[in-house]
Amino acid sequence: MGNNSIHKFVLDIGNSTIKLLAGELDETGNKLRVISYQEVKTQGMKKNIIENPIILSNCIKDVVKLVEEETGLIVEKVTLGYGGTNIFSRTKNVKIDFNQEKVITNEDIEKLYSIAYHDLCNNDEELLEREIYNTKVNNGGLIKNPIGMVGRYFQGDVHLIFIKKENLNDLLEVIHRADLEVESTILNSYAAAKSTLKEEDKKSGVALIDIGGGSTDIIIYKNNKLIYTKSLPIGGYHYLSDLGYIYNVSLEEAQSIIYKTAVIKGNKYILPSKELEIKSVSEAINARSSDFIGLIRKTIDESGFQGYLEKGIFLTGGVAKMDEMYDWINIKIGYPVTRVNPLRINGIINPTPEMSVSIGILLEIMEKEYLEIKKREKEQNEKNTSSEIASNVTENSTEKNANESAEKINQKTKKKESFWKKIFSNFI
Repeated sequence: MGNNSIHKFVLDIGNSTIKLLAGELDETGNKLRVISYQEVKTQGMKKNIIENPIILSNCIKDVVKLVEEETGLIVEKVTLGYGGTNIFSRTKNVKIDFNQEKVITNEDIEKLYSIAYHDLCNNDEELLEREIYNTKVNNGGLIKNPIGMVGRYFQGDVHLIFIKKENLNDLLEVIHRADLEVESTILNSYAAAKSTLKEEDKKSGVALIDIGGGSTDIIIYKNNKLIYTKSLPIGGYHYLSDLGYIYNVSLEEAQSIIYKTAVIKGNKYILPSKELEIKSVSEAINARSSDFIGLIRKTIDESGFQGYLEKGIFLTGGVAKMDEMYDWINIKIGYPVTRVNPLRINGIINPTPEMSVSIGILLEIMEKEYLEIKKREKEQNEKNTSSEIASNVTENSTEKNANESAEKINQKTKKKESFWKKIFSNFI
């Protein structure tokens, strides 16, 4: 590990497992890799409700210890992924009248956000993510990038995603109990989209459905914009509960069926306590999947964006690995359905759906680090360019040679930027 490398730690507290991922970005911003990925079983929390903060905190300490032992690093700060039914999203059309013609700037976009935040955010809520789409200048058509245009009127649909402060604070307290500081909090569904969706998918229109243990997160993109998100109170635990109740099997036995670790002989699951007909179990799983389908279809219909999903529905998350559920949804949902894994990056050869959130968070925070590196390099290159041009002029060099010097340095900068853009062109 380089002494000047940037290290970041991602904490994803799920209802089934707690995941901690350690990522490293080299000092040039050109090499990103995962240097540790560890999981421990979640205890003290069920269906996104903290039942025992002390036990949950100890689980976090356990996964931190595993990462520290593998990397030799000390984990002090983490970026937290957050999801579940405590997430709320609202959209408002905001219009500004400048009273005269002016050039639209980034400050004007921030003003739209500020107005929407003031009107939509309650005192007990905290902003997680934001997006603006359907922007217009004056009475013109929709504009992808209004910055630099001239107009008197500027408007757009502002989509804001909130969390109840009380719920977030409860989880932060647990994390602090584990002697960790939270650097930032990122919406799980946004992170999952970051690691699984290509630019083409987001542009054409797609609904990403991340099915976890206690909840299912839905996020919709169109024209590269996040236009809708919602979390449903249904997840893998409902399948486990059904199997446990119907067949009187233990949680571990039910998990072995759902996560494909149960022994199969002929047409039966061979469990420690009994044997079950595969056909019968599949029928029970399909019955629960029908509930999933109903809720997903209802949510998409309520969003008003059902006609926007040219790419259909993408499934990710640990429960998405269930073949029975995938097959049933594919048949019944009425949209094209695709299972997606997160981006493969150095350090994780075969990423699985349950890693989507963790990898997405890493991409998000390391992208910001990369942009900071690029900013510093640009500033330094501009200084070097100015010095080189001045030197060439002093030596009676022609204006053409001075320009060639500047272009040569700019090309070097572009080459450094190209690596990240090539590898992560679908994610930044």
